[in-house]
Amino acid sequence: MKYAILNKALLGMVLLLLVSSIVVVSATTTTEDETTETETTTEDETTTSINDDDSNDREVTVMTTSTHAEIESKLESGGTEDSFKIEVDVGVNGVEFKIAFEAETATNETEREFEVDFSQLVEFIDENSNGVYDDSVDTDVQTLELNSFEPIAYTTENISGITVHVFDVSTTDGIFGARIYATGDFTNINGSLIAPTQVKIDVFIHDFNFTDVDSQLALKVELSSELETSFNDQTEDEEDGRATDEAAVDILMTDTNGFFSWKESAEIDGIAHQVNSSIHEVSATEQEIYLNYPQGSEIVHDPKIGFENLLIMGGNPLPIADFIADNLLPISIGLAIVVIGLVVVAKRRS
Repeated sequence: MKYAILNKALLGMVLLLLVSSIVVVSATTTTEDETTETETTTEDETTTSINDDDSNDREVTVMTTSTHAEIESKLESGGTEDSFKIEVDVGVNGVEFKIAFEAETATNETEREFEVDFSQLVEFIDENSNGVYDDSVDTDVQTLELNSFEPIAYTTENISGITVHVFDVSTTDGIFGARIYATGDFTNINGSLIAPTQVKIDVFIHDFNFTDVDSQLALKVELSSELETSFNDQTEDEEDGRATDEAAVDILMTDTNGFFSWKESAEIDGIAHQVNSSIHEVSATEQEIYLNYPQGSEIVHDPKIGFENLLIMGGNPLPIADFIADNLLPISIGLAIVVIGLVVVAKRRS
């Protein structure tokens, strides 16, 4: 009797797995009729629309000149239209990122903005051995102003069918460079999963002329905002499983926060090293962030700029969720076979 009850329960589980698999697979089936269209409107302007069924896909518009680039990303969903624009300028003030956000509904309109600038490289002696640059304690060896740049180079890349906009900036001496990536869809760029609500920045420091064998290097980042800011040692990307080992300064915007984030490690001559950071409050609206690196000929780091709480959850599964959704039916059938095998074994032993 007890085996008959067990058999019925196990068979019920099998049927439930098979039915749920069919329902879920049907619900997650998407059309393959996805298109990416690129139109060159002028010599220096490109408009890209990404049209598919993904609720997080955004329309990206790009404009570039030799010293200026604009990246605008828009999404209209559920009666709300939001857009963010990132302007990149290179010149005597360094690499300047001006970030603006707008959201509009039938009854309300929101506008927010902040600015992030890469302005200096500081070689210093860490007098108090705390691993970060303290301008009031540590000894400055030399300061390199980032104030002279080659023209911005703009290209596009096709990564798994997704158009990625790439902007390269470099100082005229070749010591400092940054590569900026923008896309309208979730894209894996050099091992990092980038959301369409942010831009990825690869920072390169090449052959910096260290003049003291005991010195370190700090990249000075200036953040300006009329809004309140907050340091966060766990980013939205970490919480959602898209990244690990990040830190950020959040710009608090009620429901939608802006952010400047960075990996807490960098590649120094091909080897990963910890990146310590220090934040100095200059005024109520300005902060100085120092990202600190040990000596090396090639330093590569990975910051990001963007907005939180804009992603429509469920619209684009994470890679593990993608795998489970795509393979749920065979997984369930495999589980069913295992369950049936257990039933057979139990009968034989009885």
